[in-house]
Amino acid sequence: MSYLVLARKYRPKTFSEVVGQVHVVKTLINALKTNKVSHALLFSGIKGSGKTTIARILAKALNCHQLKDQFDPCNQCGPCEEINKGIFVDVIEIDAASNRGIDQVRELIENLRYAPAKGRAKVYIIDEAHMLTKEAANALLKSLEEPPGHVYFILATTEPNKLPPTILSRCQRYDFRRIDFKTMVQHLRKICESEGYPMDMSALELIAKEAQGSLRDALTFLDQAMAYGARTKEDIINALGWHEEALIEDIADILLQRDLKRAMTLSQELFERGIDFVYLMEKLTEFFRTLFLAKAIPGETKLILQSPSLRESFIGATPEELLLIFQILLKDLEILKRSPYPHLQFELTLAKICEFEKLISIREILQRVEEISKSQDFIISEPKSDFKDENRTIKIETWEDFIASLEKESSPLLPIVKALSQPTILPNEIVLSLRENDHILRSIYLDQLKEKIEKSFGKPVKVNIQRQKHNLSEDVRSRPEVQNILKAFSAKIAYIEPVRE
Repeated sequence: MSYLVLARKYRPKTFSEVVGQVHVVKTLINALKTNKVSHALLFSGIKGSGKTTIARILAKALNCHQLKDQFDPCNQCGPCEEINKGIFVDVIEIDAASNRGIDQVRELIENLRYAPAKGRAKVYIIDEAHMLTKEAANALLKSLEEPPGHVYFILATTEPNKLPPTILSRCQRYDFRRIDFKTMVQHLRKICESEGYPMDMSALELIAKEAQGSLRDALTFLDQAMAYGARTKEDIINALGWHEEALIEDIADILLQRDLKRAMTLSQELFERGIDFVYLMEKLTEFFRTLFLAKAIPGETKLILQSPSLRESFIGATPEELLLIFQILLKDLEILKRSPYPHLQFELTLAKICEFEKLISIREILQRVEEISKSQDFIISEPKSDFKDENRTIKIETWEDFIASLEKESSPLLPIVKALSQPTILPNEIVLSLRENDHILRSIYLDQLKEKIEKSFGKPVKVNIQRQKHNLSEDVRSRPEVQNILKAFSAKIAYIEPVRE
């Protein structure tokens, strides 16, 4: 006889054997007891959480001849045994991934009118229901809303958001949750005891953790581990190719320290060892999510770090820094999955993180922006039209005196004056030397500035326009407001794009 895998051997056959999903089981049991089972049910949840299993148990309960306690199938009568074997004619399981067209749905609808051949109810279990085409789903609407009394529909899907709203509104929805970690570990332990195969608790915990709430995945891992002969956590890691926490912590420490040389060296070592980079990136992404939550919500997330070096790096890291690394890893993970060169993409991700210049927190950026905006290097308000200064007390003889007077008045013209080159002050006039591309030449404030200078110095103002070509890049770089921004953020100008008017 061929070997029966654990996922099938220990598949629940009654409601009382179901692991987890207490809310779903309780609702269905009460519906069976009161004869109020809906004719259209939607089971949604992650893979391996029990959707199809509970659908089969419900189908048996609707057709069983000897129900236990008014809800549990006996698994001994003809319908129960045939449903367990998958040969009962009145329970039809349809894979919507391969039978998704309107022709298949029309054939299904044609058969609804006929009474059950053996049992009391016809049950249609449509797996991966979100794969139905739009036309097929629309054709099914009337049958879902008003089916014959002997017909029940159970739609199972991992992506309910892809189903049309018209389908969702006609079904009672049951959301299947991920199997609780402790519950899964206990279940795996019972199976090991039943199989007479002792295994360390740490090994079972690792399997449950990697299964991420999917009991079928956990049983598949356990099956593979038993075939390898694994009994300890270290055996599991070797058998299934999983990576130890020490490796993940080592990579995380390298990224937090921005050590590019170590990152590239380790990447090459992992490549030579034949490491699965997609799996490694997934674990690394999950780890940085945990680090971010532990930093952002102290005390709410359980975090145990084995590496002393990583503990120091984590203490010095900011939530913004961890969030940014987490974001990069998550984004590059999708690229890595599609890349024909996973090793190179993994290296690129590590290099991208390590080569980031010193990060500035959002709070610090906002603080610096506020400081710059408060400085008098930008025009904050509209200049007043009246520049008369009859009560002036400062004697204006030099350009520095003129600037001092504007500072005392808090004049809105001050940033414009600071941006100008010092004029030539002659006995009878003041000469302003401006370049042909100076914005002040096209500004509405030029006349007001000339008037203010003439009032302050008591001399007429002459504007001398320099016609020689000027380097745009040097002009921008030399502006006071640009210099302030570069200094505040330790920034560099990479490229200057001229504005086309």
